[in-house]
Formats: sequence, C-alpha cells, structure tokens
Amino acid sequence: MNSAHELRLRTAFRERPVWTLAALRERLGGVSDWTAHQALRTLGHRTSYNHNSRYYALLDERAFDRWGLWSHQGVRFSRDGTLTATVRRLVGEAEAGWTLRELEELLGVKLQTVLTTLRRRGEIERAKIGPAYVYVAPETAADQLARRRESQPARQQRSEVPLEIVVAVLLVLLRHPKSDPQAVVRRLKGHSPPIVLRDVEEVFDRYEVGPKKGLPSS
Repeated sequence: MNSAHELRLRTAFRERPVWTLAALRERLGGVSDWTAHQALRTLGHRTSYNHNSRYYALLDERAFDRWGLWSHQGVRFSRDGTLTATVRRLVGEAEAGWTLRELEELLGVKLQTVLTTLRRRGEIERAKIGPAYVYVAPETAADQLARRRESQPARQQRSEVPLEIVVAVLLVLLRHPKSDPQAVVRRLKGHSPPIVLRDVEEVFDRYEVGPKKGLPSS
C-alpha cells in the first residue's frame, strides 16, 4: 500500500470516524474508487449496513457493543459487515429467538426482506408464539422456542389479530400496495375497532406483505 495513502487515511479517521468513499477519494488526492478501496481494505474497514452501504469506518473490535453493533450519528455498522450476515448471527445466538419488532428496534432498519430471504435459504426458521412470529436458527429452534414460550405471558400467547382487522389491512394494501405499516394505520384512522400499529405489523409479518411485495399469493 502507498504509505502516503495510509497516513492520510489514518489521519482522516482520527479526525472523524465515518466517511463516504467520495470524501476519502478527495482526501487521498483524487484517486480512483479502486485505489481508495484497496487502501481501505489494507487498513481493515466496514461499510454501513444502512444508508445503502454509503459510509465507511475502520474496523475496531473494541467499538462494537455486546450485539456486535456500533453506530455514529445514525450511521450503523456491524462486525459481520452485511445486514444479512448480522441478522443470521443474531438469530443463531439468541436464547429465545427474535421477533421482527425486536430485531428492527435493535438494528434500526426494516428487516422483512432480509428475514424472508434467510428463510427461503433455510438459514433461519420462524414459528408463531402469541401475537407474533419468532425467528430462530434451524439447529436450535426447539430450545429457542421453548425458552420463548416460558418467558411469554399466557395472555400474550392467546392474543390474535381479529380477522376483520386482517381484512381491513389487506384491503388497504390492495389499493395502496406501497404502503408501510405507519401509512396503513393512517389510512385506517377512525376504523372501529381502532387499528393500532402493532396489529398492522403483525399482519405484515404473518402474510409477508408490504412495500414491493404486494398481497400474498393464493
């Protein structure tokens, strides 16, 4: 590696921890994408798993929390590199699996597409526990689901989204297929009984519907 590039990169990341590739290329004297990537690869780096992988940071194992995650001003990184690899690891490590909502709150991004892809590959599984699906690893699914059932209040285990709410949500998606859960709740404002975000997210998860997916096939 060019020693001048290494020095400039290290200095840049000491000044601030997160950079775009364009900004780093300029810092290195207007080099090509390939040269900038080579310099980053030599130092060891991670790309953000949000913001379309637009941001770069140097790999520092000490920075990651107990979940293997690190963020800076809303830019999120994982020790695994990609979002798919991160979700696969987290599901495998979880004692009682994860629900969609739990994973999205932890990672700060939407995960329906990633979870669906991993399920189709056979790398994770899911099972209905109470009002939501729980995602587990194939090798340890029985133990993870048993722990989840033990920790789930009996009232929650019996909870189901009423059929009339399911139908109302799916009708909105039929008319407005690009709607996310928040948009569906807004469109159903005033519905009786009231429809809350939790119920809509459950319908999205159960039927694997949402933006760019449309309604489930028969």
